[in-house]
Amino acid sequence: MPELPELETMREVLTSSVLGCAIVSARAYRPGVLKTVDPPLDALVGESFRSVDRRGKHLLLSCRADLWLVVHLMVAGRLVLTRTATKVTKATGLVVSLADGRDLRLVENGSKKMAQVHVVRGPGDVEGIARAGVEPLSDDFTCEAAARLLGADRRQLKKLLTDPSRLAGIGAAYADEILFAAGLSPIRYGNTLEAAEIERLHAAIRDVLAEAVARTRRAAGGALVGERRAEGMRVYKRTGEPCAVCGAPIAEIRFAETRTYYCPQCQSKGRTIADRRVWLRR
Repeated sequence: MPELPELETMREVLTSSVLGCAIVSARAYRPGVLKTVDPPLDALVGESFRSVDRRGKHLLLSCRADLWLVVHLMVAGRLVLTRTATKVTKATGLVVSLADGRDLRLVENGSKKMAQVHVVRGPGDVEGIARAGVEPLSDDFTCEAAARLLGADRRQLKKLLTDPSRLAGIGAAYADEILFAAGLSPIRYGNTLEAAEIERLHAAIRDVLAEAVARTRRAAGGALVGERRAEGMRVYKRTGEPCAVCGAPIAEIRFAETRTYYCPQCQSKGRTIADRRVWLRR
């Protein structure tokens, strides 16, 4: 799933690629991809993109003050720019054709089609945007704001970091990287953190995401790609590999279809965290 760093890079590439381009047609190839009916999708025809923004994991492309195309790529969605003459495949969910002979296409591989497209009069009309939390790289996300967020209720750190109503744009991968950088257990309750730990976590959130944005920008090289790169990831999907800090094997927690990656030595005082597999064996 693309997260804040990948989507921020996509926003930058789209800004340099599609602004001012007139829209000649817009078509949903998978009915379920379009989540709104008013305004209709063809309201985009004759307009042009005026700005590209990001809010959490949503990309916001404006045509007018009262007409926006909002895209959430979910797990496997990606945006591609291609020639209009290029064949439309069964993975294609949405095609916006531009007057210069290019298409902006939403492509989603795999059997699960979860990407969402909204055509709205304002970004706030999309529920996920209306209830989105603070942007972790914004000036509003201070250490004091982090302390208030952590102390609001009793929730585990991994769940807090990935709750879009608390922090916008962080998913499972970067949450694991952030908690590793902060030296904190993913199952630690946020309201138990001391002042120094809050400061450490706040710094890790900003540093890990900023570094990932820069890394993703370099890897993209101006192209519209949304894949997360393995380079720079120190715990995510590195089960069994030696920790870059202490050398202990990276471990994982499995629950249903989700996995959390962490270093037992650096983050949980040398203890391996039990998960559902352990309980099933008992």
